Amino acid sequence: MRLLTLLLATTMATMAAALRKVLVTGANKGIGKRIATRILTDVEDSFVYLGARDAGRGADAVADILAEYPQAEGRLELLELDTESDASVQAAAAKVDSLWGLCNNAGVGFGRTIADTLSPNYYGSKRVCQAFLPKVESRICNIGSASAPNFVSGLGDASLKAFFTSSDTSLEDLEKKLDEYSAAPDYEGVAYGLSKASLHVLTMQLQKAHPSLFINTCSPGYVLTDLTAGMGASKTPEQSNCHVAPLHILFGDDVAHGWYYGSDAVRSPLDVYRGPGDAPYESDTW
Repeated sequence: MRLLTLLLATTMATMAAALRKVLVTGANKGIGKRIATRILTDVEDSFVYLGARDAGRGADAVADILAEYPQAEGRLELLELDTESDASVQAAAAKVDSLWGLCNNAGVGFGRTIADTLSPNYYGSKRVCQAFLPKVESRICNIGSASAPNFVSGLGDASLKAFFTSSDTSLEDLEKKLDEYSAAPDYEGVAYGLSKASLHVLTMQLQKAHPSLFINTCSPGYVLTDLTAGMGASKTPEQSNCHVAPLHILFGDDVAHGWYYGSDAVRSPLDVYRGPGDAPYESDTW
């Protein structure tokens, strides 16, 4: 009996070690929760760390998912994580041995100052990447937005457009530019698009620094969440295809390096909006 128990424990430990583990930040609701859920239901050998700033809301999300999808039992774990706190991110990273992939989803929407928008959307994602990159074996998916190419296309200065779309833009130069933006109040709602354009600069620089990994940005589509309430979005995360591009980046067989994908999981340009179903963007550079 003792031998059988030992063999069972060994087998379970081996199976757990074979699972592809993914951390999804901001996953206690909305798009993040949907991404976490679809990873568990669509990828049989997956394990999800459900990242949540509030442990109580995170625990509720875990319970909701397991109640609806009991087959995910043993493959889902809450990880308390506030992306705007160095201490919280470091504490969370210390609890994780290794990851197949990381999905940076946590962030804020419209209606905040430039500085308050950049804090989670750019600097928070950067903080998480820096802490967890040594543990990532394969993929990083940064959740961007079509607001990024819309922001860039609206820039009147050609040199600025090049700045926000070039893989040669260093993070040092980017953050100097962001300091300039942050010194001014938000104008015409650019803060969100700016933060997501900056996120893809981060993606490109991380890809250059870690060429063996697959590091990409994607738009989840225009989805009705707390961030977009009252702004015309009609489909909830459960009704939408917000998971399609993230799952492609995290688990797809033909994933590129350093690209921006539209919500249909097709390569899209950084300086002009490309709608789902439109022709793919083609370029020899990022």
